[in-house]
Amino acid sequence: MNLKLLKLRWRLFFWTITGRIKKMHSRLQLTLSQGNPENILIIFPMDEPTFRVACYAFRDLGKDNVHKKQFIFIVKEQFKDLFHLRIGNSMYINHSDNDTIVAGEKLLLQSLKQNKFDIIVDLNPTFQLAISRFISLLNSEMKVGFVSDFSDRFYNIQLDISKSGIMEKGFKQINWILAQ
Repeated sequence: MNLKLLKLRWRLFFWTITGRIKKMHSRLQLTLSQGNPENILIIFPMDEPTFRVACYAFRDLGKDNVHKKQFIFIVKEQFKDLFHLRIGNSMYINHSDNDTIVAGEKLLLQSLKQNKFDIIVDLNPTFQLAISRFISLLNSEMKVGFVSDFSDRFYNIQLDISKSGIMEKGFKQINWILAQ
């Protein structure tokens, strides 16, 4: 086993035991009553090529029923000039691939914990420990992310793009979930 992967597994195990990662409730019933989410948190990808694809895929987000939905977007500070969605509120974070904790996490958590999110969406197709850990600390019945070795700990709805390899298909599936 790769030493880096082993360190990551131990870190996840330790954080789970000490409560720095909240346990994911694995039971979820999708019914029509849970459709039409109103409070939505979307975390955009942390790498530029994927970020650009996500921005393009979500360009029409919220054009229907925009008055009934409250969107909050978390975007990497570096991509502030590239982000052009004009609905909802945008929050900007500093993040690098080596970070194990989101910079300014306490302040971000304080401002976001005021909301009870119907759905939290992580658009990062590759596993980002800091982002996944951050999501685990927020309240939501539905947490959506992409399949990885560790995604079972953090997301109760997982999208698998490994067969097609096309991220935009995964983003379209998320768009479909949000449009319900």
